[in-house]
Amino acid sequence: MDLGCGNGVFLSALAAREPDCHCIGIEKKDYRVRQAQRRSSALPNARVVKGEVEEMLVQLPPGCVARAYLLFNDPWPKRRHALRRLVQKEFVQLLASRLVPGGSCYFASDSEAYFAWSHRIFARSGWAVSDWLVPRTWPQTEFEQHFLEKGVDVHRFCAIWK
Repeated sequence: MDLGCGNGVFLSALAAREPDCHCIGIEKKDYRVRQAQRRSSALPNARVVKGEVEEMLVQLPPGCVARAYLLFNDPWPKRRHALRRLVQKEFVQLLASRLVPGGSCYFASDSEAYFAWSHRIFARSGWAVSDWLVPRTWPQTEFEQHFLEKGVDVHRFCAIWK
């Protein structure tokens, strides 16, 4: 699952790279849903659904997701807006309930503060958190391409649900 798949650049590249996996992208903005659907329409293993990430996860049965990708979602950088961040204790618990045993969540952000916040919440919620070293051939999101072109550091971790 690509949680907040944006325009589907990463989702479609992942689906093309792993044709035996069912890749689902969740996106709330209409125009991005349309872009992602167009981009992935030729891939039989890719699907894009419109909605809020948490609302979509609630609708899934427990233990049905092997990997989740949370890549460059809004960091809500101002302290007073931190409660708007997707990564909260309740979200991490919901995500864990939808993963298969040993399932994983891959996280990336250009915000060092949001990275630290998220890393801490996953670790305190019982996940095994480690560095996520990305191979050069790994698909990138549009945001990631933009940040890397501008020389912005990208912070990543992989969290495994025990």
